[in-house]
Amino acid sequence: MSRQPVEHFYSEKELHEMVSRINAFASEYSPWKFTHARKEHQDLFREVIKPGEYYFKHGGGPAFDDVVKLSALSMEKLCFALFESAVILKPIADQILKRRQKHLFQVMSKLSIVGNRKDEKSDPSGAKRNR
Repeated sequence: MSRQPVEHFYSEKELHEMVSRINAFASEYSPWKFTHARKEHQDLFREVIKPGEYYFKHGGGPAFDDVVKLSALSMEKLCFALFESAVILKPIADQILKRRQKHLFQVMSKLSIVGNRKDEKSDPSGAKRNR
């Protein structure tokens, strides 16, 4: 399949934001990952991913070959088709991501508080920290 000049819909940063939105609907333990090709691959849509190019992969199962690969171009097209045709999906994904981030922050805060309590006990000055 020959490559033709392509119009890009998103900047690189925007594309990563869109992939984060796709990951909002996926398992937190199996997100789409950005990776670097060491050899030539063909993605799900038969786009060639050349060595040295970056692409996205998603592990679909326990086997090494259970991986779906998308070139950056294919991922960009998928994100455009998905989020521009169903405009309601973008705010839903953003809400899911905010909840996940809030939950992670709460967990980290609890860990931090536990860590601070241990630090207070070992603090020779006896000074109390603001919480």
